[in-house]
Amino acid sequence: MTEKPEEPTAKEPEDRDETEWFDRPVRSIARPWREELARRLAAVGTLGPDERNTLLEAGHTALLRSLHAKLSRLFLIELHALRMTADHSPTAEGTSQTWAAFIEQAGDDGYLDRLAAERYPTLGRRVTSVAQLSVTATATFAERLAGDRELLTTLLGAAPGRLRAVAFGEGDSHRGGLTVSRADFTGGTVMYKPRPSRADVALGELLDDIYADFPASPAPQERIRVPRILARDGYGWAEFVAHRYCADDAELAAFYRNVGHWLAVLRLTGGTDMHAENMIAAGPVPVIVDAETLFDAPAPFPPSGRGDAVDVAAAAIRRTVLRTGLLPVRGTGFALGGVDISGIGALPGQQPLIPNPVIADGGTDAARFQVDLVAMPTAGNHPTPTPVLSTYWDRILAGFREMTAQLRRRPGTDPYRLLRRFEGAQARRILRPTQAYVDIGRMLWHPASLHDEPAAVERARDMLRRNADVLPGAPRDRAAIDGEIAELLAGDVPMFTFTVDTAAVRATVEDWRSADLAFEESVIQDALVGAYLNERTLPGRVRAPAWDPHARDRERRRRDLAAQMVRRLCDGAVRGEDGTVTWISPVFTPAGWSIRVLPADLYTGQGGVALALAEYLTEVRAGRAHEVPGVAETYEGALRVLISTEDHTPTPSAGAFSGAASQVWTWLALHRVLGDKRLLERAAGRAPLLVDNSLVEDDVEVDLLNGAAGGIVPLIGLASATGQDRWLDAAAHIGRRLTGLATVDASGARWTTRLNPEGIGGFAHGATGIGWALARLALGGAGSAADRRDWSRLAELAFAYQESLYRPEHGNWLDVRIGTEEDFFTSWCHGSAGIGIGMLDLHRRTGEAAHLDMARRAAHACAAEGFGWSHTLCHGDLGSWELLTALDFADRAGLDAEILTGLEQRGPVGGLAREAFSPSLMSGLAGVVHTLLRMHPESDLPNPLLLEST
Repeated sequence: MTEKPEEPTAKEPEDRDETEWFDRPVRSIARPWREELARRLAAVGTLGPDERNTLLEAGHTALLRSLHAKLSRLFLIELHALRMTADHSPTAEGTSQTWAAFIEQAGDDGYLDRLAAERYPTLGRRVTSVAQLSVTATATFAERLAGDRELLTTLLGAAPGRLRAVAFGEGDSHRGGLTVSRADFTGGTVMYKPRPSRADVALGELLDDIYADFPASPAPQERIRVPRILARDGYGWAEFVAHRYCADDAELAAFYRNVGHWLAVLRLTGGTDMHAENMIAAGPVPVIVDAETLFDAPAPFPPSGRGDAVDVAAAAIRRTVLRTGLLPVRGTGFALGGVDISGIGALPGQQPLIPNPVIADGGTDAARFQVDLVAMPTAGNHPTPTPVLSTYWDRILAGFREMTAQLRRRPGTDPYRLLRRFEGAQARRILRPTQAYVDIGRMLWHPASLHDEPAAVERARDMLRRNADVLPGAPRDRAAIDGEIAELLAGDVPMFTFTVDTAAVRATVEDWRSADLAFEESVIQDALVGAYLNERTLPGRVRAPAWDPHARDRERRRRDLAAQMVRRLCDGAVRGEDGTVTWISPVFTPAGWSIRVLPADLYTGQGGVALALAEYLTEVRAGRAHEVPGVAETYEGALRVLISTEDHTPTPSAGAFSGAASQVWTWLALHRVLGDKRLLERAAGRAPLLVDNSLVEDDVEVDLLNGAAGGIVPLIGLASATGQDRWLDAAAHIGRRLTGLATVDASGARWTTRLNPEGIGGFAHGATGIGWALARLALGGAGSAADRRDWSRLAELAFAYQESLYRPEHGNWLDVRIGTEEDFFTSWCHGSAGIGIGMLDLHRRTGEAAHLDMARRAAHACAAEGFGWSHTLCHGDLGSWELLTALDFADRAGLDAEILTGLEQRGPVGGLAREAFSPSLMSGLAGVVHTLLRMHPESDLPNPLLLEST
């Protein structure tokens, strides 16, 4: 007996779920498959009538959602084709006769067949394939459930009872519409995994073995684990792990210690892809719920063209715990650029909005596809609603050390024996990012692809080939690529598996045994520091000022400290056999902070470090610094990498500290320091990136650090150094664009960004920095007289907006960034130091009393904050030192004493995690070297905080 499908309930257009706009035609298409599924379920004799109905509705719903997602664009095309052939007026309900007529037409039996015959020859076959796989997957689930029901007692601790609900599609679809699914019984909940589960069982046994003699072993309910598994032939059932937030600080500390344990275990087993959806926080226990990606063997990358040091550093990173997927890391692709999906990352407030195609104006003639920016969905990986990794990074590191020591000291235990239990298990390799498959799969279901499938398949082949060019290990041969495309045509995400054998176990153990544990620990620290920085809050206000700061023997101490710091900078370098030099560190990118080989930029990149080394060499020649062996060779090797990185990698932005303008300014500064004409020629060679280029035209940040505003002052400096007015013309073009993008109201002028759509103040990212750049432009010879008046007026409005944020009772300017935990800062990037440095620069150029007044108020705020936070130019003591010394705000000897004594007593502190090594200019060791050199009264080194170059 065939069950009658339920008619959809009418909803108002604004209440419609995204998958329901074309609900009626999709249901019509799916009707015979619903009937087929009902017949298949009727054959499963041990199911009760209500259970069959539950499975029927769940399977049917999964098919409807799948078909709606694949066919919506086709329906929209056909809707507009109908509109062009008819003259329908809007109805009272605000829809239209065309919409209603189309829904009626598309819901008729045979509509899909007519479309296939007229325009989309493969449409029917494609839909049939998707539907048949969906029906088979649901029916197979039902058969396995019926056969295994009584066995599920081992997972539930009681008889399962009646099936109450099923949720298909808990993850990507693989190999014929198979998805992880959730089954709710009256006796509890289990998860269905339509793949072999032996690896999960073996990992659980491994953990039991490790903890059997673990020193001070945690209670069984408090240690890391995987769900209990009922392994069957080719599939399995898993315990359902419910997410639970930690009850108190003790549980939070245990959770993060356990994360360290997981890092050590996954480093041993070659685990990867442990992203946010693969881990559940169950109170103090992080539970890995999908352990299919073990025994990973990273494919070797071809030479980067940036030098042997870069290749050595990149290979070292790929071997570390970063590949587990647990540690925070930022995506770099278009759709997921800046997104962190890691097991302990994906922190609230850090995720950028991501593009998501939606149907706009559904139910009307104007219905269309558009891409909206939406928030990333949350997962159950966090132990608290507001996780702050910076509070517990030491617990993660301690857990890693503790578990690694346990694995290495187990008496009489051979790691081969520990891991041989995995031999014969099936494991998975992630050879391409899932997002690449999603994008190509979406393209293959586009109406144009359905109209000409051979051409679409060839486009897909080309995309997959080009993907393999930049992703070693990804399939390249025609047969493998065609296999991937065949799965995508059926709506699946391709999956690559292998059987773990003795060779895989031995290779994984050898990789673990040869690991550089000190480097692994530094990578963990740096990754957590990156996440801390991505929280968009500065370090907690726990000051550690120098005790008994003094200026005695100041010059000797300055020289000694500068020599120590530059030696430490050289010692931390990665060196190649070809003489190239680079570093590994958390680096700042437009997508956020991430640990990687240094890019080319000034802020955390190769350019800033090379500049500090060049400055040290210059001060040695001038007799103002001690000679340190190896600095010259390190500088030459770093410079080679800087050039090759600029030449071989895309420049990510226009900004003065992260992008093209930072490259121009770095070479200008090197020219000022060293006087080599070739360095000025290199600056001019990078400047075209700021002329008639998408970096400026498509820029949406527009700020000084990342955006187009950062191009103005370096271009002015380049025009002055070369005598070429074309660079002033380029700066003027940026000024005009900034004028058009400004938001002006009663409070003044500001500019919107993706993270701060209302606009903010401050120097690096806000109105003050952009206004300063426009004021500098107005003071030069760029543009027309009218342009310069406009820029000057707009700059004053930007300063007025900054002043609107001043709070006299606090003696500082309010920070209005979204997500900040504090209201007032004294940093260069977002606080009073940057405001004061910029305003003092303009006062010196114009004599404006208002600028000097702002600079003095900023200095008062910095002095009130005091020293002892961090030794950084961007957000610490060194930025405050620059302002206070430039303004002669306090006794110079006393200011120097604070920096010198603090460095002697604490060592260089980044304000993040003291031991984390950062070589960078703006947030690390190179900035300390630079400031110590600038302390000499005769030093004439350029000031990066003002982009001085001449």
